[in-house]
Amino acid sequence: MITDLYDITMTGRFCYAFMCIEKYLITIYPEVDWTPIAKKMWQWTTHFWDDSWDVYSEIVPDFILEFPTYEETNKRAYDGELDKSDYEAIVACYKGITNGNSNDEINRVIHVPIEMGNECEGSDFSWAEPRVQEWIDELEKILIYHDIEIPSKEYLTSFRYDRNPKTPPDENPHRWGDFVDTEYLSIIL
Repeated sequence: MITDLYDITMTGRFCYAFMCIEKYLITIYPEVDWTPIAKKMWQWTTHFWDDSWDVYSEIVPDFILEFPTYEETNKRAYDGELDKSDYEAIVACYKGITNGNSNDEINRVIHVPIEMGNECEGSDFSWAEPRVQEWIDELEKILIYHDIEIPSKEYLTSFRYDRNPKTPPDENPHRWGDFVDTEYLSIIL
């Protein structure tokens, strides 16, 4: 499957993962307004990834639901930086769906970009690329299991870069992608 995203920047690959996550959420749990989750998710491409990882972590069930109260979560997990209204909106999305168990399918789905970010952090493109693809494959398998249509990769054409086979991937300055507002790809926002 790596050929499907062969000439797509890493930013584009993250967008594809977010598209898969949104399809999963609205198909499996159509009664929930996933807007608070989508807003945090799509901010990833507009900031440095380490900052984005921190913001995104607020929507991962096993992170945000680790402690029983806002006060404890804010103090112990987010060093006092967690907005109370964000916390309440995110927790409300998961009510009756998950208690934050890391084995819950919804947690595994939403956790994928965290793993992708971990693979990319401090690594070169040739190291990160196959590992990120494994996480994308995992998302696609879950969608296929639920008979959810895979998002079209045609939406990613603006994330293409010239992948000259004679140029080693780590020498191509465009392979990671740029800061860009990608909310236009969201089916929730």
